Amino acid sequence: MKIIHLSDPHIYTKFLFDIDPVNRFESALNHIIKTHLDSNLFIITGDLTHFGDKESYEKLKEILNKSDLPINLYPKLMIGNHDDREEFKKTFSDTSSDLDGFVQYFVNINNKRYIFLDTNLTGTDQGHLCEKRQSWLINVLEDNSEKKDIYIFMHHNPLELGHVNTDKIGLQQKDEFKSIINQHRESIKHIFFGHQHITTSGNYLGIPFSSPRSTWSPLVPNFSKEYRLGTANTDPNYNIIIIKDDSLVVHSEDFLKTNVSWFETT
Repeated sequence: MKIIHLSDPHIYTKFLFDIDPVNRFESALNHIIKTHLDSNLFIITGDLTHFGDKESYEKLKEILNKSDLPINLYPKLMIGNHDDREEFKKTFSDTSSDLDGFVQYFVNINNKRYIFLDTNLTGTDQGHLCEKRQSWLINVLEDNSEKKDIYIFMHHNPLELGHVNTDKIGLQQKDEFKSIINQHRESIKHIFFGHQHITTSGNYLGIPFSSPRSTWSPLVPNFSKEYRLGTANTDPNYNIIIIKDDSLVVHSEDFLKTNVSWFETT
């Protein structure tokens, strides 16, 4: 199983902080088409747009529809704090929602279940998983009589990433999420998220997690003495996940590095 995990494209029809988010996203798509058409899933974990406006969603849809992505790699779309749920649903009406209207759903592929959560709350950058969304997640986790391996995708980080300041805009219902996850640790094989625009990986409750940088504006964390987060001349990326029966490997794709001197293979 090969999965493309891209996050935080922040599509907008104008430059944002001297960076063209459309050009960056199109560069990532072209790189994916050139190198990873053998993938099984393509997921974008939120902040699809920067302002949640109609024009930006229409631009994103235009880019995707004009691309050479095969139908099976049309991305599973999720929303983040910069998105507008209702505006998104108007443009991407084919994307599934739960019975309460939240943009969360799951797909089963062979012996694996991929769950996509909605952690958006209007008016805040913080992540939220209200009781209704928690109940939906519990039901999807418990409805697993075939004992499928479970992989969770979400926009907001569900744990502190090294400093309390990263908690302020992370998931707010951390304790509730932790309680839910704790009850299904044997089935949950990985948690994927975005939001912070930094490359991270680690272990949470015995479950590995990972996140890519933003394709628009990657950030750089610094954990020495005083926590800092800043911009730098750092490449944007997306992640490639390779799942086998006995392993899960996450590779970082710095898609702007196109002049690669490949070693010869025999």
